[in-house]
Amino acid sequence: MMLLPRMRLSHLVAAFVLPAALAGCAGEKPQTHFAPLTYDYLGQIHLNVATLDVVDNSVTNPEPGDIGYKSPSPPDHTLRQMAADRLIATGNTAAAATAHFVIDKAFILHQPGGTLDGQMNVHLDILNPEGQRVASASAQATQTLHPDPSQDVESAANLYEITKDMMQTINVEFEYQIRHSLNKWLVDAGGTPMNNAIQTQSLTGAAEAPPLAGATSDNTTSLTETPASTTAAATGMATTTGSTAPPPAQATGTASTTASTAAATPTQESEPNAIFPAGTDDGTAQSTPKKTLSPKAGFLKLPSTAKTQ
Repeated sequence: MMLLPRMRLSHLVAAFVLPAALAGCAGEKPQTHFAPLTYDYLGQIHLNVATLDVVDNSVTNPEPGDIGYKSPSPPDHTLRQMAADRLIATGNTAAAATAHFVIDKAFILHQPGGTLDGQMNVHLDILNPEGQRVASASAQATQTLHPDPSQDVESAANLYEITKDMMQTINVEFEYQIRHSLNKWLVDAGGTPMNNAIQTQSLTGAAEAPPLAGATSDNTTSLTETPASTTAAATGMATTTGSTAPPPAQATGTASTTASTAAATPTQESEPNAIFPAGTDDGTAQSTPKKTLSPKAGFLKLPSTAKTQ
């Protein structure tokens, strides 16, 4: 009597659980839409060459067992897209060199046990006008994927994932090798070499005059070009009552007020001469009188007031 209800209960549970599980499996549809793998968002690499060619040796020498063509973005096509997005020929009219981007290997293999192995080998050659290789850079990327063996190992999602992972590696490695090995062939977007040092040049185009003897390296003034402020200061120091001395030819940091005053033209004495108040004796040639200064304080003494006995 008790066995029958238990059997009925198990049947009821199976009737509800099994359809729900089947509905869940039916709802998991395989991915069919994949974003294109492009790399124009990365920095461009400008080369000082006239032309850039792409050579795909993976097509002429395919890898046995390659299933990469089943990928939504086949490895060799994705490498071509990377070269178109990132490598730019920016040589000027004088650039006669040619760059060859070569795809050596680009494949995905389905190994025993349900493993996916992928590999990409590329190199970039710079050829001179005679067709000889003068510089080269190469890069390689490998990737292994272990998908669920209960599902389709060669599904589009698995092939797309392994291709995307390999391209992330090849982009980083290839750019590093180019900047390391082809540094002399790199230019900016305007065609200017990126490894040239900045040259300095005088704004007037003339070489600087050597510093004068006795002048300091911090402040050197030309004989023919005296700043207005320096001339005005020197003139003001050399000016006396009734006349103005000409500006000195050169103002140096060691010049003093006394030297500037001595170089000025002698002027009229501030005190009259006791013998010739009007200046010099008429008809008698006199040399320029010397300046008479007042005696120093304490020089004069009063006569003694002591009375003699």
